[in-house]
Amino acid sequence: MLVKITNNARDYAWGSKSLIPDYFGVPATGRPMAEIWYGTHEGSPARLTDTNEPLLSALGGQPLPFLLKILAADTPLSIQAHPNSAQAADGFARENAAGIGFQASDRNYKDDRHKPEMIVALTEFEALCGFKSTKQIRNLLESMLDPTDVSDGLRTLVNHWLEVFGSEDGLRKLFVDIVSRRGNLDGVTAELTQQANLSAQFELAARLNILYPGDPGVVLALLMNHVWLSPGEALFLPAGNIHAYLSGLGVEIMAASDNVLRGGLTPKHIDVAELERVLVFAETEIELVKTRELAKGLVELETPVDDFILYRAELSGGVVLADLNIPGATIVLCTAGEIALSNSIEERVVLKR
Repeated sequence: MLVKITNNARDYAWGSKSLIPDYFGVPATGRPMAEIWYGTHEGSPARLTDTNEPLLSALGGQPLPFLLKILAADTPLSIQAHPNSAQAADGFARENAAGIGFQASDRNYKDDRHKPEMIVALTEFEALCGFKSTKQIRNLLESMLDPTDVSDGLRTLVNHWLEVFGSEDGLRKLFVDIVSRRGNLDGVTAELTQQANLSAQFELAARLNILYPGDPGVVLALLMNHVWLSPGEALFLPAGNIHAYLSGLGVEIMAASDNVLRGGLTPKHIDVAELERVLVFAETEIELVKTRELAKGLVELETPVDDFILYRAELSGGVVLADLNIPGATIVLCTAGEIALSNSIEERVVLKR
């Protein structure tokens, strides 16, 4: 079966109104167009373009193990992490047993599945990913005390954070301390914002504090690796990785789950204890996803999970891919030009960007 599928854009507040229309040539809605989901996940199931039949129905009720999204961020998404399989199954069962409704604001687990994911940049893409090194975090905290006019309140708090960070399991304790101060950091983040005039490392805090004044995520962001992806570059985010997408257009692929534990840059529910249970508190060395060439014009983006495989094809008049043995159901997204697809039973579809 070779069919075109479609879906409506999700209008999350952080979404861009122009990135998807400008890049893909689709009509703007006047609302944020944050994500378009291509898959069978119940949160926003795709449909067949010609008949409007749900994709899940067309697949005989067999859900896809992966979810493909176009993601367009105008402002930052929340700082977040996703559970591994065991954590997701346990959390989903606990919340069901507790009678927490699926639409409840304090619901963490929408399903019982893990959510490893990968983002591939279509434009310049800005993100936060993983914790900085112990040395970098200590130097950052110490630099908060450099200004001669630092307030007594900030000095006391930062000295406390330095003491906490220097103790056993210090990164975990520091993280929990910061997140637990939600609603009590307005003066702190405002003062850190002023330090952007003295040190470039606080420029991000200044930007974030305009959008989320006093949010613990403004401080947490300073503990995280600040990453810029060029078009075509990709970042893999395993379970337990703390991250946030800040701006840009990308293609995101993940296991078919919608489980998110938030930690900052959001007005939504933050479950500090559950987030602490899920997070991996360790230094993250940023490595872009490597590719493996399968044929001329075709590469696989290598990830350590079985839920999905992402291929990138770069075709031209002289490059034609034939007789591809791709296992399982496949979604093709055209991100440039025009491509014709056909299968062994002579079905044919033409896709355009």
